[in-house]
Amino acid sequence: MIGGGQGTGGGSTGLPYSFYQALRPFTAVGAKVQVAFDVTNAVRAASFADLKSVHTVPDPYYVTNEFEQSTDNKVIKFVNLPQRAIIRIYSSSGVLVQVLEHNSSTNGGDQTWNVRNRNNQVVASGVYFYHIEASGVSGGSAKRVGRMTIVNFAQ
Repeated sequence: MIGGGQGTGGGSTGLPYSFYQALRPFTAVGAKVQVAFDVTNAVRAASFADLKSVHTVPDPYYVTNEFEQSTDNKVIKFVNLPQRAIIRIYSSSGVLVQVLEHNSSTNGGDQTWNVRNRNNQVVASGVYFYHIEASGVSGGSAKRVGRMTIVNFAQ
């Protein structure tokens, strides 16, 4: 039942108007009901609000963590990523350290970084910045900058 309004005549409900659902059978002789629909699923473009939940795990990174299988296999994960994203990692002095491309079939994915630079060397301890650029099927894009801290032993 739906009730409300500003008039009078609501009957026993005490509300000004009342409407009740009534099921009526389809009884038109010779008539047919045909329904056709088409569904298109498209991923909307990522927004800045979507990128606010992206962060690194662990942070701070301290020498080793539970994702690593051995002492020379270092791992930092970027989590809560949209389906498509480009992650650029910079040193605190602004030098491009690494570029990661994330392509996933679902939102909320993660991307692993091996804590190495573009020359395959383990990065030094310090504060690093990451720039995430995400795009969707509809062509829009969103950008966000974050930071992470790395504490490593000297190699």
